[in-house]
Amino acid sequence: FLDLTIVLMTGLILGLQNMQLFLLVLLAIPLYIVVIIIFTPLFEKQNHEVMQTNAVLNSSIIEDINGIETIKALASEQERYQKIDYEFASYLKKAFTLQKSEAIQGLIKAIIQLTMSVTILWFGATLVISQKITLGQLITFNALLSYFTNPITNIIYLQTKLQKARVANERLNEVYLVPSEFEEKKTELSLSHFNLNMSDISYQYGFGRKVLSEIELSIKENEKLTIVGMSGSGKSTLVKLLVNFFQPTSG
Repeated sequence: FLDLTIVLMTGLILGLQNMQLFLLVLLAIPLYIVVIIIFTPLFEKQNHEVMQTNAVLNSSIIEDINGIETIKALASEQERYQKIDYEFASYLKKAFTLQKSEAIQGLIKAIIQLTMSVTILWFGATLVISQKITLGQLITFNALLSYFTNPITNIIYLQTKLQKARVANERLNEVYLVPSEFEEKKTELSLSHFNLNMSDISYQYGFGRKVLSEIELSIKENEKLTIVGMSGSGKSTLVKLLVNFFQPTSG
């Protein structure tokens, strides 16, 4: 807001100083807009890729730290290191590509600004030679010009930051805008005089073998039940079926 205010006030002063030179300055603004429009879809795509690879890398590091005992027990340190090394290299590659694109855009903007400055000095010199303005007026205009171009440059360079914020906001909304299951009004289930029966319940994950096969189970009101068994025998799967996290394959 401060830069925009300075641009408007300085633009008014420059226009009063010399309208011809000020119109030359305004001709550079469409060029800036064209550069921004050209790079906008590229930045959006690259920002998505950088944030996604960074998220994958962080997830892998956290997962490996939490499961370090399992990794050491399986002697798979080298495999996990290579996986994280590959993901880190992928992240660096995406980040360098984004930085390269930002540097190219910055270079084009700098060329436009330099060309504008040289053009104004050249055109102003011709006006001085033809005695349409004085040398002091040209020096004054050129001195005030920096107070106009610098805020415009700041506003233009906001584009890349705003795009990063927009992409980050979209990624957050992918999570935050998912409808909550608690918003749906569900009928409360009374547990008084409640008996639970499972008949011929079978369950399998995907196309693998059946984890549970033809389970018969009856739980009466106020009855306490302990489920025991070897690791992988299906205890957790059975409980998840009881609370309706999973739907049985059959039964």
